[in-house]
Amino acid sequence: MEFINTMKKREFLEMGLKALASILAAFLAIILMEGMIYSIELNALKTKGHTGVQSINTSTTAYCIKQGEDKYFVVYHNPDNAIEGQDEWAAIAGEQNYKTRAQCEALSAKEVVFQAPNAFIFTIDAIDYVIMSVFVAIVAGYFVYRFLKLKKSYEKLVEEYKTTGTIEIVNV
Repeated sequence: MEFINTMKKREFLEMGLKALASILAAFLAIILMEGMIYSIELNALKTKGHTGVQSINTSTTAYCIKQGEDKYFVVYHNPDNAIEGQDEWAAIAGEQNYKTRAQCEALSAKEVVFQAPNAFIFTIDAIDYVIMSVFVAIVAGYFVYRFLKLKKSYEKLVEEYKTTGTIEIVNV
């Protein structure tokens, strides 16, 4: 019986480590995927542009992203446009539309930020959080299923040992 308990502890520990590694790998995959989406969307704004913000108003945030020596690519964020059904992110593509630091500081936006917008306000929305949660729940659910199956097999093994006094381990 001591052999069964030792083997059971070892297998449950091994399964727990597999579950932890899988959940961490799922989070890593999510982070890499969101980073890829962020990069694609920011690059699309930089190369093709999008004129969702026709005028800069008091709710617009201007993100000035450094492109070279005193050259800044400006991405505008206007959350009021999302309420009106328009795209809340805009930029004018092309190097001829880059601004200097002084021009960025002179913008009449609510706020001028000298960095790229972070992914949490730029690309991640409620649907992304739902998809991430479902993905992690599926990975965790799979390991809950495996834990329950392992527990059931050990209960069957203990019951067999109690009735016959022998342990038969078959590699299938």
